[in-house]
Amino acid sequence: MAPRETPPRRPRPAGARACDCHACRPDEHYDDLDRHVVDGVHRHGWSVMSVGGGGPCGCADDGCGDDDEPGPAFAYTIGLGHSADHPELLMSGLDHGLMKRCLDEVAARVVAGRRFASGDLLESVLAGVPVLLEQVTDHALHDTVIWSGWFHRREPSALAVVWPDRRGIFAWQPGAPAVLDDEQPPEWRVPSPRTGALAVEPPWPFAHPPEHEVVSCTHVVERGDAVLRVWRGTAGDADHWIFDCGDPDHQLDEMALVHLAHLVRGAPGIRPLADLAPGTEARRTDTDAPWVRRRH
Repeated sequence: MAPRETPPRRPRPAGARACDCHACRPDEHYDDLDRHVVDGVHRHGWSVMSVGGGGPCGCADDGCGDDDEPGPAFAYTIGLGHSADHPELLMSGLDHGLMKRCLDEVAARVVAGRRFASGDLLESVLAGVPVLLEQVTDHALHDTVIWSGWFHRREPSALAVVWPDRRGIFAWQPGAPAVLDDEQPPEWRVPSPRTGALAVEPPWPFAHPPEHEVVSCTHVVERGDAVLRVWRGTAGDADHWIFDCGDPDHQLDEMALVHLAHLVRGAPGIRPLADLAPGTEARRTDTDAPWVRRRH
């Protein structure tokens, strides 16, 4: 049998603090799960560990913890402290495969250079709704991101990836179902400021009422793609808004009428465009990029 190939080491960020982790200072012997975690960090910059939920997680590529753990199923990254000098990411209460995809999406942004903090709202992680990042409490760290502590040989820190219901309503907002707190224990997180889109009663930013109908593409409305282009035009006394995914070749059957409130809940990044002047287009390259406005 050929010897096991060790993935090449990823370079660490410039100025990162000294690291004593298992990627920088490997032990002589590892079991299969240890090796899987370390190899994943070498290869991608992080691994994902899935725990609990009362059944097998179905994660073919990453480690699985004890399926009989009490409480909600959860998953977390291992290695972001080493690869990006960044807190780990923790998520709970959803299907293990979905949580892995979400954590991989956010972790990839971290390894590419983004730094996130408590209170950040992220789009394009869960289809059609934003997620919020909040600091994980010290108590929850001891019960969740255990393998990160083993890997880094120090106490880890972590940010929780908090999800709303399918309407984009978070647990502390009116109309939220109780399952949000059941699956995402509030005691696991230090609450971030509840302002703007995160307020208990978010202020309405647009001059038009929430039920005002605007045009969007089916990629945004049905598939959950990000809003990357907004256009405001006028025809007579009418005020027309288009919110779409940025594809320049939409067909007529790919456009639909939708209430403005649906888009504002699902894509809070459009809130700053409430003052977009008529005859103006705003574009962004991705949900982490700033809007660029241009007059037609």
